[in-house]
Amino acid sequence: MYKSKYLVFIIFLFNSIISAASVAERYGDRIELLGIPFKDPLVLCQIFIAIFLSIAFLQSGFDKIIDRKGNEDYFTSQFSDSILKSITSFLLSILTVLELTGGIMLIYGIYFAFVERTTLWIFYGLVILAITTIALFAGQRVAKDYLGAADIVPYFILIMLGIMSMY
Repeated sequence: MYKSKYLVFIIFLFNSIISAASVAERYGDRIELLGIPFKDPLVLCQIFIAIFLSIAFLQSGFDKIIDRKGNEDYFTSQFSDSILKSITSFLLSILTVLELTGGIMLIYGIYFAFVERTTLWIFYGLVILAITTIALFAGQRVAKDYLGAADIVPYFILIMLGIMSMY
């Protein structure tokens, strides 16, 4: 008896999955969430990726401004045995500008996506953040902080997925 109930549930679940309408079948070429129409689900994904990354990179950029001394001390110790040790303050400034620029472009891109119905500015922000993460990754590798370099990889993958979704 237990096995037959299990089998009926499996058959019901399988039929539900097969007969379920896809998002494209249900909404056509647009999707609506909370009354806000989107061109397609990829646009919604691009907006969520932009929100996530803007939080991460704006916070990091603002932290580098607010705690400049602490970040300079960290960079100095991180790169003390590398060829970058004499320009750490300059690199910190460049990194701060890149993080803030990319994050601000994403925020503007989110606004632009709702107002103009295009994700062009999200694309620009993602490109800036791709350059930023490559610079961060290269710096971590030069400093021989391999775990720190590995921590950057998921951000880079998310950025690449966002860029690839622009097709």
